[in-house]
Amino acid sequence: MVAYRRLPPSLDVVQRRLAIDGAEGRAIWLFSSSEAIGNLRRAMPGTEWHAARAVATHARIGEAARAAGFGALRVCTPLQDALIASIESLA
Repeated sequence: MVAYRRLPPSLDVVQRRLAIDGAEGRAIWLFSSSEAIGNLRRAMPGTEWHAARAVATHARIGEAARAAGFGALRVCTPLQDALIASIESLA
């Protein structure tokens, strides 16, 4: 029995529009996985991420976001208060 499995995203039209909004800086991404950043890049080839803002819950995830070209980035612990402060600092 499979209890857990990871699959790359398949973005529909609405999700793609939301991702473009995020790439253009109209949202704040929250990443808890480097794999998620890789999947996003593969789902959105050719997308420029320099205007995008993101919060990463670990230094390695932050490194992946920097490598992807995210323009504004905060790395914090995955605790509620730290996440809220990081998101607010980007808003």
